[in-house]
Amino acid sequence: MPLIAQEEPLTEQGYEREELGVNPYTAPSIAHIFQQLDDLRPLPFEQLQREFPKASPPSREQKGLIFGGLIADGFLVVEAERRNAVDNLGRVLLREARGLGVADRVMRHSASLTELGHRGDWQAVRKELIATQADVEQAMIELRDQRMAHLIGLGGWLRGLEISAGAIELDFSAQRAKILAQQDLVDYFTGELKTLPPAVVQTPLFEKIRAGVNTIRVSLNKAMVDGLKLTDVKAIHAQARELNLAIRQIDSAKPLWTFALPEAATRLIGDEPIFRRPPGCNCAIDLRNRDTAVSNA
Repeated sequence: MPLIAQEEPLTEQGYEREELGVNPYTAPSIAHIFQQLDDLRPLPFEQLQREFPKASPPSREQKGLIFGGLIADGFLVVEAERRNAVDNLGRVLLREARGLGVADRVMRHSASLTELGHRGDWQAVRKELIATQADVEQAMIELRDQRMAHLIGLGGWLRGLEISAGAIELDFSAQRAKILAQQDLVDYFTGELKTLPPAVVQTPLFEKIRAGVNTIRVSLNKAMVDGLKLTDVKAIHAQARELNLAIRQIDSAKPLWTFALPEAATRLIGDEPIFRRPPGCNCAIDLRNRDTAVSNA
C-alpha cells in the first residue's frame, strides 16, 4: 500500500495550516507511516536501527530535520516493541524540542512515552507519537514558522524511507516494493526544497539533500512503468541512508562561503540579515540561529 496522504476535514487549526501552506504532506502523518511499516512486518530491528544522536547541531533547520527523523525512529521502536529504547527516545526528543523552542509541547509526551513503553502498551505509545508530532507541528504554525514544519516532515519522510527500503531490500518481493511508490510525496518535497531561502539552500547539507531527493525522484519516475526491482530498492535505500547520515553531521549546515566582516557590520542576502559582527568581537553571529550559533569571522 503506497504512502499517500488522505484528505481530512478542516478544523479551525486546519484552516490555519492551509493558510500557511502546511498541507497533509508537510509533516507526513505518523499514522500513514505506521501503516506502511505495518505492511512490512516483521521488521528486522537489529538491521534497521541506528543510535540516537549524542549531540544537537547548532543549525535550527538541521534540528528540525533531526526531530522528524527521531519520530520515524520511534515508529521502528514501536513496531519492534523495544522497551529499552523508549527511554532514550523520549530524552532525545525532549532535547531536540528544547532547541526548537517547543520543549513545553514535548515534555508531557516524553514522560508518557516512557511510562507506556515500560507497560508494553504499544498502541498507546503509537498514539503518543502521533500526538507528539501534531503538537510540535501546531507550535510551529502558531509561531508562523511553516518552514520548520516542512523540514520536520522532510526529516521524518527520509528516515521512514530508509527504514522501509531497508526492510524491503532484506526481504524483497515486487509486491512489497510497491510500498515505496511515494511519487506524490517526493514531488512535494522536491518542490518545497526549492522554496528555502538562499542562506539555507547554499549550505553543503541542503545542497546534498536537494540533489539526493531529486535522485530518489528520478529513480521512482523510471520505475513507475515496470515497477521497482531489487536494484532500484537498493539504490533508494542507499541514497536515503546517505542523506540521513549527512543530516546528523554537526558541521554539515555551515555556509559554503566565508567572509570577513568589518566591525558592527551586517551581512545581507536579499533583504534578510544573515550575519552580524558585534563591536569589539572577532566573531560573526548567525542571525538565522540566534540561540547558539556563533562562528569565527
